[in-house]
Amino acid sequence: MRAFVALALGAFLAAFEAAGPSARAETPRPTAIFPVELWDTSGEGVKPGQKERLELATRTLAQLLEASGAYRSVDLTPFAAKIAATEPRYNCNGCWRDIAKEAGADAAVLAVVHKVSTLISTVDIYVVDLKSDAYVAYANGQFRGDDDRAYVRAFEFLVKERLIRK
Repeated sequence: MRAFVALALGAFLAAFEAAGPSARAETPRPTAIFPVELWDTSGEGVKPGQKERLELATRTLAQLLEASGAYRSVDLTPFAAKIAATEPRYNCNGCWRDIAKEAGADAAVLAVVHKVSTLISTVDIYVVDLKSDAYVAYANGQFRGDDDRAYVRAFEFLVKERLIRK
């Protein structure tokens, strides 16, 4: 009986190896996750805590994408000055692509919060394949509120329910 189990297991593993990478879990793609940007057309001006809220949104986005198993964040810290020079990335005609490639990424993620008022904002999240230069995923939605909880919940919903498809 042991010989049969060992033989069957060996045959299964050989078939699994022969099937190639598509049969195995996909390796997370090295991804440049750029800081979440704010496009504020509310006329309210800069609010206290807004910079920290965008940093929280960026961390949340990166954690959610990595938890999906499809993406692995590359370190963009050494490129902070170059990244700052690309702002606003949502309106720079792809000026961030070279930075992402230089950081060793195969993909890039851009996220923009469009603040219409204290009550209403919209989030757009774009995923770009840097080899083909094609947008491969996109999610957007509105959310209510201008506090940490509203931002985190918006990103959690969009990433889990609209961006990452199982």
